[in-house]
Amino acid sequence: MKKILASLLLAGLACFAQAKETITIIYAFGVGDPMANYDRALVAEANKLQDKYTFVFDVRPGAGSSIAANYVKNTPNTVLATSGAFWVRPNFYPNEAHNTADFKGILPQCDDAMSIASSKYKTLKDIPTDRPLNMAITGLGVVSHLIAVKFTEKYPNVQLVPYKSPTEAIAALMGGQVDFAVGYVGDQERLSSDKTPIYILGVTGKKTVNGHPTLVSGGLSPLLGDSDNPNQFFVPVTWSDDKYKEIRGILVKASNTKAVRDAYATNYCKSLDQMADKDVDQWFANQNRHWKKLSEGIKVN
Repeated sequence: MKKILASLLLAGLACFAQAKETITIIYAFGVGDPMANYDRALVAEANKLQDKYTFVFDVRPGAGSSIAANYVKNTPNTVLATSGAFWVRPNFYPNEAHNTADFKGILPQCDDAMSIASSKYKTLKDIPTDRPLNMAITGLGVVSHLIAVKFTEKYPNVQLVPYKSPTEAIAALMGGQVDFAVGYVGDQERLSSDKTPIYILGVTGKKTVNGHPTLVSGGLSPLLGDSDNPNQFFVPVTWSDDKYKEIRGILVKASNTKAVRDAYATNYCKSLDQMADKDVDQWFANQNRHWKKLSEGIKVN
């Protein structure tokens, strides 16, 4: 009888363990991208903080967040991890993109300063305007695409070359396939060397980053002063309020841990996750209006 009871107890414990619910964070870009490091760190911390859910990290790259967004919309227990591309893609490609109205923001993470770099020219003043040049961007319908379009307003001799990720774009720059690349300050700093120098010509935002000048100070569009790239999590609007609040609570706690903050700091990403619950919906609504305004008048092929 004791053996039977012990077996039943073990079976019950096994069923309890199996009942642990899985929440999958779906990252919308390449697995080697800097933002992926933020989310992997957050998943690890979320699993340490509680025992009810198992958080998992996965990727569904392509189409400026739309592939990942549509997957999350149709897949239970998934959370979309993306960037400003979530807003930009529908403005650039309204007939091909996801519908932002299908989602509710659950976590503003941090604002990444983007940068334009070159391996040939040290400053914006050094850029020639009398010959064709090219610039690597990290996909179509994403924030780097918008920034690059604003860059070509001053330098119309620069042609844009889309790559699938920041990793591929900066590799093209270092390999000499392109003259410029839009990317992340921290990445470009880390990969610069005496043998293959990377010169950061300017950064988005209103303030310098680690001594690098702003793009606006170099005579580019004032709109680039408001073009830091927001990292953010979304869930389908079909989630219940109770589930939304519970998962948001876990994500906020995880995002405020040292491990996640350190991951943000590697790319000078300015934390947004201290935001009060009551302010979250308004922040996401403001983002929607903001990126729509930045995209106005831009025509893409």
